[in-house]
Amino acid sequence: MKIMCDTNIIIDVLLEREPFVEDSCKVLSLCEDHRIDGFVSASSVTDIYYLVRKYTHSTDLAYKAVGKLLEIVKVCNGTNNDVLTAFQQKAKDFEDCLVATCAKSIRCDYIVTRNKKDFEEFGVPVLTPAELLRQLS
Repeated sequence: MKIMCDTNIIIDVLLEREPFVEDSCKVLSLCEDHRIDGFVSASSVTDIYYLVRKYTHSTDLAYKAVGKLLEIVKVCNGTNNDVLTAFQQKAKDFEDCLVATCAKSIRCDYIVTRNKKDFEEFGVPVLTPAELLRQLS
């Protein structure tokens, strides 16, 4: 199984956001154990770095967080065509559209996010972490 992790899943784990951290951590553990193939978009990596640095006030912690993330998931590099495809859709949230376009491009089975409604219009199946975990049990 191949999944695209939305930024909020990663941030929930890195910043230990309750009540979401437990299920999101389990999803990332499945990726780390190579039971599923986890991906993030390249744009998500920069967002994650920014958010961790903003909330922890530490560049060092932000780099450590991204370093650990890169050991767990692979980065999907959005191509020029992916960006153009997302841009042409004129979606309300361009970033989510780009994540979905990248997920389609690499044939992900699901996008995993807490905000399913944000991805409904993009034609990629979407699950919450809890739904993914139930499906795999």
